[in-house]
Amino acid sequence: MANELSAYANYELGEAFFEIINKMVIRDGIPFSRIGDFEIVSPSWRKLADKEQKTPDEIKKVDEDYKMEIRDLADSCMIYMAAKCGNKNYNITLEEYKIFLTQTNVDKTAIPNDKTELENYNKRIETQFKKIANHGEHTGDDLIDNKDFAAFIYALDMKSERDENNNFKGFILNGKITPMNYAIAYRELKEEADNMISFKLRQAYKNLFS
Repeated sequence: MANELSAYANYELGEAFFEIINKMVIRDGIPFSRIGDFEIVSPSWRKLADKEQKTPDEIKKVDEDYKMEIRDLADSCMIYMAAKCGNKNYNITLEEYKIFLTQTNVDKTAIPNDKTELENYNKRIETQFKKIANHGEHTGDDLIDNKDFAAFIYALDMKSERDENNNFKGFILNGKITPMNYAIAYRELKEEADNMISFKLRQAYKNLFS
């Protein structure tokens, strides 16, 4: 069940989020490099995050404020999604998600007329929906709520960090969604296999709500 939404959440912010990420990919998940990054944090957060030699309290504030801003954005997205698909309780079902996609063209893919192609299209949409709804887990409630979408936004900000030998070290967060990161997630969400976006979604949910 969705928790009570933030008092700072609003339709316009959710609309802006979807409009910008919609422009980040060309069909089939190819990034559109002429679109700039989407800033998911405020200038005040970035100013404190960039400060050198932060106190323990400031380090804690950076973490807490980041999570709060992610949740405000996610709640705004839920308001926008719910308005577009006619949902009343901010728990989006698969059928409502399909309506949302047709209303906004967020998926960037035209619904095919051919029966076989339509079956494949619906399967990919269902896979994408379930990965978000169940935050990367193999099973769940199959409903997208504000926590699930917060994990999705957080996962889009998780960027791989590598050492001088190109060995994976972990993930970094910089408060930005890049066209490349979104394009990769766009493709991986439609893959049935447990992949990097699945892992990121699980880690994001754990980091935000455990």
